[in-house]
Amino acid sequence: MSKDFSFNVIQFAGYTKPEPYKDQFQGWVLNGKNNSFYQYIIDMMESPTNGSINKTYTDLILGRGLAYKTTPGGSVTAARDWARLQSILTKKDLRGLVTDYQTFGACTFEVIQKNSTGLENIKHLPKNKVVPAIDRDKNLTPFYWVSKDWAKYSMTENTPEQFPAFGSSKKPTEIYYLKPYSVGMEYFESPDYVSGLQSAEAEIEISNLNINAIKNGLSAGFIINVENGDSFEPEDRKELKRKIEDRLTGSMNGGSFIISFNGSEVKFDVIPFPTNEQAHKQWESLNTTAATKIMSSHRVISPSIVGLSSSSGFSSVSDEMDMAEKQTIKRVIRPKQDAFLDALKEILAAYDIFLDLYFKPLTEEKTVEPVQM
Repeated sequence: MSKDFSFNVIQFAGYTKPEPYKDQFQGWVLNGKNNSFYQYIIDMMESPTNGSINKTYTDLILGRGLAYKTTPGGSVTAARDWARLQSILTKKDLRGLVTDYQTFGACTFEVIQKNSTGLENIKHLPKNKVVPAIDRDKNLTPFYWVSKDWAKYSMTENTPEQFPAFGSSKKPTEIYYLKPYSVGMEYFESPDYVSGLQSAEAEIEISNLNINAIKNGLSAGFIINVENGDSFEPEDRKELKRKIEDRLTGSMNGGSFIISFNGSEVKFDVIPFPTNEQAHKQWESLNTTAATKIMSSHRVISPSIVGLSSSSGFSSVSDEMDMAEKQTIKRVIRPKQDAFLDALKEILAAYDIFLDLYFKPLTEEKTVEPVQM
C-alpha cells in the first residue's frame, strides 16, 4: 500500500497597491484600509536607493530656503509682505511640507486665521494623517478628516477631527490640499515614482536576506520532515504550518522551507537546502536591476546625483555631479518647485500677501568677473 506524501512550499506574497477604502457610515475615504498605502510608502524609504533619492530631491527642491524678487517701485510693499511671511511660515514647517510633497506626491497646509480676518500661521500637517471626505455630490471635497493614527482611529487620542477645505468657510482653521492631477485618481495622489515602489521593496528584502543569511550560517532554507505527518488532521497541519511559517519565513529568516507530512517510518528532522555557491551573483544582479528601476521611476539623470559612480566620460566625479544636478533641477525639480510655490502664493493672495517667491538654489552659480584691460 503506497504511502500518502504531501508537502507545501511556503513563500511570502507580493505587494498590491490597495484601493481607496470608503467608509460610508463615517463619511471618509482612506488610502487603503487603515490608510495603509501611506505607511507602505514610508516603509519603502528604508530602501537605500529610494530613500537616498527622495532625500536628495527634497534638498534640491528646498535649496537654501525661500526668497523673493522685487520689482521697481514695489520694494517697500514686498519687504513688508516678506516680514509677514517670515512670522507665518517657519523653516521647519516649510521643510515638512516639501518633504511630504516629494515623498507622497502631495502635501497639506494647515491654514490658521487670526480673528477670521488675517492669516496667523501656515503649518505643516502630515499628509498621512489627512484624508478626504466622501464626495457625495460629485463636487469639490468640502472638508477633510484628520487623525493621529488611522489604524487606531477608534481610540480617544486618535479621534478624527473634521476641517473645511481652504476657501470654503469662515472657520479659523482650513486645509489646503496640494495634489497634482493624476490620471484616474479621484481621491488620492500617487508619488511620481510609484512604479519603482516594488523594486524598492525588492531591494529591502534582498538586503534583509543577505544579512540574515550571514547571521544564520549562509543557510538557503530547510526541508522539515514531520514524524507521523500522514496521520495529522487537516486543521492540525494548517496550525503547524502557520507556527513554523511565523518563525521561519520572510527575508528576515534567511530563506523558504518545505514542510513534508510523511509516514511513521520517517523521523522528524530538519534538512538544510544545498547551498548554491553562485547564488550571490543572482542576488547581486537582482539588486542592480532593482536599483536601476528605482532610479528610472524617479527620472534620475545620472546615478552620481545619489552618490553612485557611472561610466559617463566626465573627467571627474565632481564634474559629473555638477552637470547631473543642473539637469535634474531643470527637468525634474523645477516643475515641483513651481507647483509648490503656486499653491503657497494662492494661500497668501487670499490674505493680500503678494510675493514673487522662489527657492534659492542649493548650489550657487559661480560668476567670473571679466578681466579689465
